[in-house]
Formats: sequence, C-alpha cells, structure tokens
Amino acid sequence: MIFCPAAISCIFIPELKDDPKNSGSLGVAFTIEKGVFASPSDRLRFNGKEISFPTVEFVLKRIRIPGVELKSDLPLGCGFGLSGACAVATAFLSEKPAMENFDLAHEAEVLNLTGLGTVTTQAFSGLVIRKNASCPSKAIVERYAWNYELDFLTLGPIPTKEVLSGEREKIVEIGKRWFKEFIKKVTLENLFRTSNGFAKETGLIEPVLDVIEAVESSGGLASMAMLGKTVFAYRGFEALKEFGEPFKARIDCCGVRKIDSFCNSMQNRRLQER
Repeated sequence: MIFCPAAISCIFIPELKDDPKNSGSLGVAFTIEKGVFASPSDRLRFNGKEISFPTVEFVLKRIRIPGVELKSDLPLGCGFGLSGACAVATAFLSEKPAMENFDLAHEAEVLNLTGLGTVTTQAFSGLVIRKNASCPSKAIVERYAWNYELDFLTLGPIPTKEVLSGEREKIVEIGKRWFKEFIKKVTLENLFRTSNGFAKETGLIEPVLDVIEAVESSGGLASMAMLGKTVFAYRGFEALKEFGEPFKARIDCCGVRKIDSFCNSMQNRRLQER
C-alpha cells in the first residue's frame, strides 16, 4: 500500500505550455499528514465506489495495471490536492524510479487541468517554495521542515479546471506580487498574510471570507486553500467549529511512502485522535 500526503496550495502562478513537463506553477504550498492510500485492484475505486477519474486513469494506462483502490478521509475537489495525491499514489504502484512516478503524475494532472504544482509539492513535502514551473524532476525548490499543527474546515469544492481555464493572466500578475512578498520572510505569520492577500485580490476568497474573518476575530490566523472552499488556520479550531466540523493535521515532512496494513491502521488511528 502507498500513502501520498495531501497538499495545501497557498499562492500559485500558473504556466501552461505545450510540453506538460515544462508546465506547472510557481508558488507556495505544504503537505499534511492526511492524504490518500492506494493499493492494486481490478478496477478504479475511491472510498469503495467506482468513479470516473481521468487523471488517475491516465496513470493506470501508462503503468499498465487494471485498477487501483484509493482511500481517503478527505474530499475530492476541495483544495487538498487529492487529484495529485491519487495520481502519485497510483504511479508508485509501479516499479519505476520515484522521480519518474512523480513526473508521470504531474503530466496526468497538467493534461487534465486538475492541478499544476501539487505533485511537485508532494514530491518534496513539508513547506515547499516552487521557484519554477515544471515537472518535479526539473523543479527548483526551497523546502522547509515545518512542524506546525494546523486546523482545517472544508465547505465544498471549487472546480480547478474552470479557474485554470479562466482568468489566468490576472492570477499570474497577482500571484507574482504576493509570492515575492512571502519569500522575503519565510514565517508562518507571513504565510497567512501573503496567502490571504493573494486570495482576496484574486477574488477567490469570497466563499470562505466569513469563516476567515471569524478566525481572525478570535485571535487566530486563517487563509484559503487553493482551490476549494477550504480554510486552513492556526489557533482557529474553536472559531471554525461555528461553521462545521473542523479537523487538525500536522505538516507532513516524510512524503510518499509504502505502508503495510499494521502501519496503515496505526496511521489512521493517530490521525483520528488529532
């Protein structure tokens, strides 16, 4: 069984070119200890249900296995980078070198417009600053092994494909400015400040603005996960409870790994206890 951590994108600057390996996004993101578990199967299932999942189907065809059983306690399409995590975990069912698997998952994401920089973040794990737009094997990154526990609340999905196909030039211009602001001072506080600035200026923040303001009013820090109606926060758990059922998760610095059934059960227990 393979585990791939979820990824939260804070700021992104998309670049799409003819070659998927030279496409991607600059930006800032981090992985968390929740994510996707994958094991070989005779068909494609997500949490026990057969689904249409072109990004994963692309990977399955390339690695020549009939299917995959994917499991996660996080929802698809809500800003957790699950499309990338599913593609990565599936690719690692093959016997190919790790970076080839990451590049394959990245290619699948770009071609299906389900993500641009997610897989690079998952390839390096922790807090990742992506300094160029490319597949993981060509990526230039700065990586920080942060050990913060954060709070999360999701209110629903945002179609990534619609955003990436829409006002891309506007997002690029705004993203460049806030990206430069973050790399001047790589701290947790500045991550929330710049991520918030990016989300507000692009207008993407509107569906979760009330939630973020409630966390800030209570003395916490909060921003929006790209792309989904999901809020991530620091010291904001009680405020988030007013809007739904939040959960806690630490930043993950271990990355993709093989997990046997015993480790899997222990991992799930630890995540449920948090």
